[in-house]
Amino acid sequence: MGKVVSKLPNRVHPHVYPHYLTKEYNLPPVFYIDTAPIKAPMLVVADPEAAQEIANSGLLKHPALDDFLSPLAGRHNLVSMEGAVWQRWRNVFNPGFSTQHIMNQVPTIVDCVEIYAQILDRHASENDVFRLEEEATKVTIDVIGKVVCNHDFNSLTSNNRFVEIMRKTLSWMPDSQSMNPFHIYHPLRPLFWNHYKRQMDKYVGDVLDERFSSRNMGQSTKMRKKTSIDLALEEYFKETGQDADSRTATMSAEFRRYAIDNLLILIFAGHDTTASTICYAYDLLHKHPDKLAKIRQEMDDVFGVGVSAKEQLKTSPYLINKCEYTLAVIRETLRLWTPASTVRIGRKDYFVRNPVDGQMLPTDGIMVWTPSMTIHRDPRNYGESAHDFVPERFLPSNADALTPHAFRPFEKGPRNCIGQELALVEMKMLLALTIREFNVRSVYDELGALSDDGSLWAADKATKTGPQECLGTDAYQILLAAAKPREGMPARVSRNMHMRSN
Repeated sequence: MGKVVSKLPNRVHPHVYPHYLTKEYNLPPVFYIDTAPIKAPMLVVADPEAAQEIANSGLLKHPALDDFLSPLAGRHNLVSMEGAVWQRWRNVFNPGFSTQHIMNQVPTIVDCVEIYAQILDRHASENDVFRLEEEATKVTIDVIGKVVCNHDFNSLTSNNRFVEIMRKTLSWMPDSQSMNPFHIYHPLRPLFWNHYKRQMDKYVGDVLDERFSSRNMGQSTKMRKKTSIDLALEEYFKETGQDADSRTATMSAEFRRYAIDNLLILIFAGHDTTASTICYAYDLLHKHPDKLAKIRQEMDDVFGVGVSAKEQLKTSPYLINKCEYTLAVIRETLRLWTPASTVRIGRKDYFVRNPVDGQMLPTDGIMVWTPSMTIHRDPRNYGESAHDFVPERFLPSNADALTPHAFRPFEKGPRNCIGQELALVEMKMLLALTIREFNVRSVYDELGALSDDGSLWAADKATKTGPQECLGTDAYQILLAAAKPREGMPARVSRNMHMRSN
């Protein structure tokens, strides 16, 4: 492990380690790593079939995951909960993230993305260098707020208090590669985490209270446009025997507590996945002009040459489903730049089969890790083009050629990501409303222009020393709650004059 780590950037996301270990030592797709006393022993499972069995196994999430997420989203979120408690609240929140409900929210998403496009246009006018991930984060937070609880964070157009607190919380996340005991066990970290968590709880709690109060004013709940929280409330009322339309229906302290933590996990996990993926999509399309031409041609075919998709999507949301190549671009970006993976805790009675020799490997007391990044970039699953940007592999016509269970950016099985449909629709909207209008490219060679911008990244000296390339690019991922592009992906944007001339 030390040999591999020494060749990689200081803050690179740890989920690249299994890939490099496999490559360095020609390892099978299932192997143990023991780095005691630094970390607990783990079993790396990069075989798609074994990973799928683990997803369906009922193995509990590893306690380290809860320790990592609780400062961000408490301990009552759908990622950390287990057993009957998890199943109950998953059932409560499921209706608010169904495909049909998300498609009903398309006009709202379009409005948010339109403001984001105006921000890109401003950067094009100023011809400045900016951190693309920060602008993408703002639009995803605004979308989540509007879709989930009809709250406008206005983070794209103002300095939102919640976003400021969230960034401060992230700034105190420990560097997982650090060996400095003072850093690992920083005495002030718990104090700041508790302080910021209380502030985030209050902000989100006030939003929920306002939404609940408004349901008893004006239209019946059957008449007004419903958000994800409205649908969750209705499901909760049904479970507790209350009439959703009655003004006597009450939001209990229990529902409020779980709703706060799950809205927080949606904001944290949702903004990371969507914001990071859209950054990498722009970067990959810029580096592959033939793919950029294809996605732009698809937009012309679906929405019309030189015609913005905005109004058409508001009146005919399902038009976005005709953009098959756009979805393929997103899926291929998620494959190459996976936002996260999952860790479970092994059991005495649970064994993982090594697909090479059939040996049954024990998991008792072991962290079981299915690193999606390794699965996605393994030539055993994706052939010689495993590291290449080939969106065509995800077109419907090529579905039969894909290795089963080898695409898992949102994980699979009963614990898959509840917000994946919202993330995919939002990413399609972002590309539909910007990829023809703008040329966006990363400019890591101009990073010095942002050295004193006061952002979350400016003070991170660890990303500026040592090797600065991983997986063939300087736009590697670092771990900051989830996988984010290094330095927030410094970028420049220009207008696509061909689109404007039409």
